[in-house]
Amino acid sequence: MELERVLTKLKFDEAVSGYALITSDGHPFLSFSLPDEVLPQIKGTLRIHGHDLKLVNTMTGKGTVILARVDPRWVLAVLFEPDFQLGGALSRTKAVVDLLMQVDLPPPPSSIVTEEDEEREEEILPVEEEAMVGIDSTIPEESQDLLLPESMPIEPESVTTEMIVTEAPEAPLDDAEVDVRHGCVVHRAEKYRESMTLDSALNITIKKQFANIGIDILLIVDEKMTVYRLAEHLSRPVEKVIQIVRWCVAREILRVECPEEQEPSHKEIIELPLFEGDIDKVKKQHRPVLQMCDGKRTLQEIATELGIPYFEALQMVVPYRGKTVKFIRTDKSSRF
Repeated sequence: MELERVLTKLKFDEAVSGYALITSDGHPFLSFSLPDEVLPQIKGTLRIHGHDLKLVNTMTGKGTVILARVDPRWVLAVLFEPDFQLGGALSRTKAVVDLLMQVDLPPPPSSIVTEEDEEREEEILPVEEEAMVGIDSTIPEESQDLLLPESMPIEPESVTTEMIVTEAPEAPLDDAEVDVRHGCVVHRAEKYRESMTLDSALNITIKKQFANIGIDILLIVDEKMTVYRLAEHLSRPVEKVIQIVRWCVAREILRVECPEEQEPSHKEIIELPLFEGDIDKVKKQHRPVLQMCDGKRTLQEIATELGIPYFEALQMVVPYRGKTVKFIRTDKSSRF
């Protein structure tokens, strides 16, 4: 079963405000409209319950958050509307977790752990210590030689020379020179592991440039999906994903295989919403979106044209799905 198909159950649930897959130490990935304000409470709950966490609810100012353990590495966090019943929230989260257990989830990004973090993890999440066994150090041997106690005498000239060698970055390609199209298959490249190491220079740069979407893209790269599929999976504009992938290719984080022509047997399937009801009988705030649901545009295109977030447009369509709104599945290439 595909991760995308499982998470779609939450995406189209009108009682769900947001969700995210979270590492056992509280780092969110594949986040969908989960407010930043609830993250401290989620991390606090993880510190309290840790490895024993199975299915826990916590109240926030944005609604009820259900935390459920998927495996030793991942926790699912689902934020429900404030007025939604707790029993229903627990059962819906449990149903999605049962499906996630059938998915081959990718490992979380490697983490550079401080001594303070190690002490906290030994006390709270002992399973994480086992998960780190066998992971190679991400610090090169020559860099480790620089991590000496302050009391140890070092020749100033040798330190200066070594620092120049280790800190001098390779000049990346010009982004404009990199050819990335929606049909290109995305692969991991030489610096992928470094980019996924928390708090590494490359990881920090990606977050500054693209926030969480950059890391989310890297996390789901399985060397099979095209750029278009990555955008569809994360509900992001294709142009934005192309920009990020191009940036990563220029820095040897990713590489792409771009066929000259799309194979006839390969199809990019998209869903086009079609509203067939009486526009005067729907809520006024929903009308701008529903009026554009003509079966010719994707919901992402409608949201972009109206200048609103995709999730906001989705919330306006969900109440009518299966009633007066249906989604037409078609080959993307047939529209042009």
